[in-house]
Amino acid sequence: MKSNTFNYSLLAVGIAAVMGISGGANAATPNTTGGVSAGAAAINNVATANYSVAGIAQPNVSSNIVTVNVSETANFSLTSTIDDGSIGDDIAINQTATPGGTTTFTHNLTNTGNVTDTYTINTTGNDSALVTATPDYALGTASVKFTIVQADGTPLTTAQINALNGQAQTGTVANGGTIKLQPGTRANLSYEAATPDARNGNDKGVGTLTATSTFFTANLPANATLVNENQTIVRLPTFKIVKTATSTVDLTVANPQINYSIVVTNATTDYSAAATDIVIRDVLPTGLSLPNGAASDVTVTGGAGTATISTINGRRAIDVAVANLAVGASRTITFTVNVDKTQYTTANSSATNNVEVYDKFVGPIGVLPAVPVLGTDYNILDSTNNNIDVTRVPAAADLANGAGIDTAGVTNFTRRAVVVSNPTTREIAPASGTANQAIHSTLITNSGQDAEGTNTNPLTFTIADGGNNAAVRPVTGPVSVTYTPPGGGAPVTITLQPTVAGGNTYTLNSSTLPTAQFPNGIAPGGTLAINYNVSSGNVTTPTTVADAAAVGSTETTIVTLTPAGTNPPAVTSVTDTTNVRGLSLVKAQSLDATCSGTVASSTFVQTAIDATPDQCVIYRIQATNTSSAALGFNLTGVTISDLLSNFSAGADLVANSPATSATTSSTAGTASTTSTAVLGTNYTIVPQGVGTLTFKIKIKNAR
Repeated sequence: MKSNTFNYSLLAVGIAAVMGISGGANAATPNTTGGVSAGAAAINNVATANYSVAGIAQPNVSSNIVTVNVSETANFSLTSTIDDGSIGDDIAINQTATPGGTTTFTHNLTNTGNVTDTYTINTTGNDSALVTATPDYALGTASVKFTIVQADGTPLTTAQINALNGQAQTGTVANGGTIKLQPGTRANLSYEAATPDARNGNDKGVGTLTATSTFFTANLPANATLVNENQTIVRLPTFKIVKTATSTVDLTVANPQINYSIVVTNATTDYSAAATDIVIRDVLPTGLSLPNGAASDVTVTGGAGTATISTINGRRAIDVAVANLAVGASRTITFTVNVDKTQYTTANSSATNNVEVYDKFVGPIGVLPAVPVLGTDYNILDSTNNNIDVTRVPAAADLANGAGIDTAGVTNFTRRAVVVSNPTTREIAPASGTANQAIHSTLITNSGQDAEGTNTNPLTFTIADGGNNAAVRPVTGPVSVTYTPPGGGAPVTITLQPTVAGGNTYTLNSSTLPTAQFPNGIAPGGTLAINYNVSSGNVTTPTTVADAAAVGSTETTIVTLTPAGTNPPAVTSVTDTTNVRGLSLVKAQSLDATCSGTVASSTFVQTAIDATPDQCVIYRIQATNTSSAALGFNLTGVTISDLLSNFSAGADLVANSPATSATTSSTAGTASTTSTAVLGTNYTIVPQGVGTLTFKIKIKNAR
C-alpha cells in the first residue's frame, strides 16, 4: 500500500430550481451529495357548492383556484463510522486483518432529502479516487447487513415503520442489492472483507463500499454514486528470540552444567499485534537434562507463564504457555541443565539449543503435541532455526538487524587434558663441548578431546636450570620438537625458536607450529617431544680444571607447561636430571714378600701396608668409565701415568713389570716406562669398563 494521503472526494451539489436541474461541486465531509431537486405536477385545488332555494335547485358555484407547487429534493450521505485517525469520514484505513479471517467495516447511509429514495449497494475490491493506493490484495465483494433507524440513530417511529411499505427494517442485501430509505432515516451498514489465508504481516488490502441513488440516477446521473474506501493491514506478532547459554563448559569438572536464558519479545513494527495464548518450546539437545526434571527447574519473569515438562524423542522438552504478550513486551525464561559428558567426547563438541514460538491466528495453541502440525496446531512458528520458520511476517523482519532477528544458544564443550611428562635422566662428561651435550626429550601429551597448541588453545613451556651445579646448564635458544600424530602418523620435526631471542620460554600456537605440518596443532591423542640440550664445563675445552664439572656431580632441569585459552588445564612440570660422568682412578697395592710377582687380587688394598727391605709391592691403577651402560659414552685416548718420583726414594721399579689390561669390550693401553713415569697409554674404555695398569717395585735395602 502506498502512503496514506487523502484526496477529498469531489461530490456533486445540486441546486434546487423549479422545473429545472443544475449541479455544482464542493469538498464534503461527510461523504454527501449537495442535493438535487425536480419540479412535480402542481396541485390546483377548487372548491364547489350547490344549493336550492324554495326547493328549486340553483346553479353550482365554484370557488377561486388555489395552487400548490411541489418541489422534490433528494440528498444522501455515506460515511464511515470507524475512528481510524484519518481526515474525513469517507475512508477507513489500516484496519486490522488476519490471514484467513475477515475485517468488519461499518458505514452509515442517510437519506437527508425530502423524498423516499432507493439505493443500490455494492462492495468492490477496487481503489477509489479517495486514496492513491497499491494494494497487496483486493478485499473483494461481500453481502451487506443493514439496520434502518432514524437519522440520529434512534429507533424508527411507529409511523416510519408503517411507512416502510415492505422494506425490511433489518436484513442483508446481496452485493448489488437495494435499500429504500424514507427522508430522515438511515441504514447502518456493515460487511466483512475477507483476507486470504496466504497473506503475511504488513500486507494491505483495499476495496470500496458504494451507494447509488435511484433519484439521482434519474435526475443527475453524474453524481448518483457515493464511494467510501476501506483498507486493511495484516497485523501479526513479530517474535524476537534471544537465547543465551554458557559459552564454554569444561567437561573435566565433576558436574558440568549450562545456564540458559530465553528472552522472547513481541517486537514493535508498523503491523504489530498482541500475541495471545502462545507456547514457547525448548527441546533440549541430547545429553542435557533438568536437575529435577520438573517445572520447578524453570523460572519465568517479565509476566505470567506456565511451564510444563515432557519428553520428545528421548529429549527433555520445556513448554511455556503465555496467555498474552503485548506489543513490545517480553518474557524471560531461565533454567540450568546438567551435561552428560559421555555424549560429547569428540573434538570441538558443541550443543546448539534452538527455541520455537508457536502461535495461532485465532484461538489458543493449547497443549502442543510432540510434532505440531501446521494449520492444525499452529499458524505461526518462529524459531532460532530459521530453516523451519513459518513467521508470516516480511522477510526482512527475521534477517540481520531486523525487528525479529533470532539467536540460538550455543555451548562449546572442552575436555582439555594436556600435560608434560616423561622425565629423563642423561649423562654428560665433565666438559661436553658442543658435540657431546646431553639431549633430553620431554613429552607433551594431548589426552583430551580438543586440539592444543592453537590460537584458541595456546601452550607455553619453559626450560629452567635447577641451579644446583654451575658447571651444568640447559642450552638456550632454538630447540627441536618432534610431533607424532595420533594413529601412528609419520613424525614431524621442526625447530622452535624461543618467544624472546635467547630466552628459555617457547610458545606453541597456530603461528609457531606451521599449518602444513600441524593442521590441527597437537591433535587429540598426539604427542610433542621437546628435545633440548644440556652442556657442561665451558662448552669448549676447559682451560682449567675449575671450568669442568665434577665427575659424580648432578644437575636438574625443570620443564614447565602452561596451557592458556579456553578452560585451560592445570600447569604441569617435569624434572629432568643430568649426571656428570667420566673417569675415576683408583690406585691399590699388594705386598709381594718374595717378589715372585704372584699375588691374589683380593690382597690389593688402598690402605697402608708394611714391607721390609728386599720385599716387593705391586701397584694396581684402575681407570673406570663411570657412565652407565644404557646412557653412557666411551672414554678414548686414556693415559694412566704414575711418576717414578712417587716411590723412588724408597724403592726401585722392577724391570719389565709394567703391564696393562682392560675389561671386556674395552681396549687395553700400551705399557711403557720413561725416565720419569710408568705409563699405560691409549686405552678405550666403554661405559662401566675398566682399564688397568700394574707394575712392581722393590723396597731398597738401606745397607
